[in-house]
Amino acid sequence: MTRLRVGILGASGLVSQRMQQRLSNHPWFELAAVAGQSSGTKLSEVQWHLDEQRPLSLSQSDIQILDINKNDLSSEFLKRGVEIVFSALPSQPALIIERRLVDEGIHVFSNASAYRMDPNVALVVADVNPEALHPPQPGRALHACATNCTLIPVLHPLSILVQRHDVVKVVVRSEQALSGAGWKLLHDAELRKEYVGQEIEGEAEKIVEEAEKILSLSGVEWDVQCKRIDEKDGHVVDLEVHLSNRPSFDEILSVLKSGSETPHVSLPSQPLQSMEIVDTEPTRNRFLWNGKTSGTAEPSMDLKSGMTTTVQLLDVQGGVVNIRALSHNTVRGAAGGVVLLAELAHHNDYLASVNINASSYSSDT
Repeated sequence: MTRLRVGILGASGLVSQRMQQRLSNHPWFELAAVAGQSSGTKLSEVQWHLDEQRPLSLSQSDIQILDINKNDLSSEFLKRGVEIVFSALPSQPALIIERRLVDEGIHVFSNASAYRMDPNVALVVADVNPEALHPPQPGRALHACATNCTLIPVLHPLSILVQRHDVVKVVVRSEQALSGAGWKLLHDAELRKEYVGQEIEGEAEKIVEEAEKILSLSGVEWDVQCKRIDEKDGHVVDLEVHLSNRPSFDEILSVLKSGSETPHVSLPSQPLQSMEIVDTEPTRNRFLWNGKTSGTAEPSMDLKSGMTTTVQLLDVQGGVVNIRALSHNTVRGAAGGVVLLAELAHHNDYLASVNINASSYSSDT
């Protein structure tokens, strides 16, 4: 199979480098360009922030970082045969840059929050609501978003429960790892003191609105609190789901297990199980890289590593289901989820070339 040439928006952040890692040996996509703030610098010279070694193909890469602020960025991508980009941008620059690229014929798969609630942009978790991903209109590029990283350990079990039961209230308490706030928090002890134990501003609102959009929920009461904790990777949530009926523990366990079966579509990043039900606490030490197909986690080679959400059913009483769930935030909740979304689009044949004259862009757009 001829690999599609792809690019990344962002070069030095954790999500961008997770994307680089996942694309370094991807069977369908070939990393051909990266745009960032340090234009002209070789990608191999950018400081590497992940625990795993930089993949050899990236260490030996002659890719030079493109200027992400240039108005003709789409032309630079197209010169390199790139018609698909993955966005690891903060929300504000994503508002301008992503729309510009889409308007100029570049397909964009985004980890940013900027367009998640836009009614014209698909918000998709590939193994939860794949039907929400539609082909672009003729002559248009595809623009699709993945979700907030904290939503994944909420969404995988909740999406199963709402299919079988009437959900009236959802309570979420999150314990979010340092890497969810970027690499600087990992290296700055004083900065960590400001964040650890504090409520994460705007996070609860994102979880509610994105969950309601993806699951088509309405009339559900939400109680969500999100806090940063002193762990490097992995978001854990305690989920309390109130149902209008009173199922037994065994009934809920059976429902969750049936919903964790192997997906029908085989994609490179799709794990054998989107969600694994376990009877022990889903600790980071044991389950962070759940989904791996070998004994050790090798995320640049094993695209399924870290892509499975781990769920423990704690209790079911009086119509209230209590769950504890873990997901790898920079893999499943960010870079891996975005790449999986692009794999779904490619599988569905949604990534045809768009014949648009890139020079027609107006800075007033």
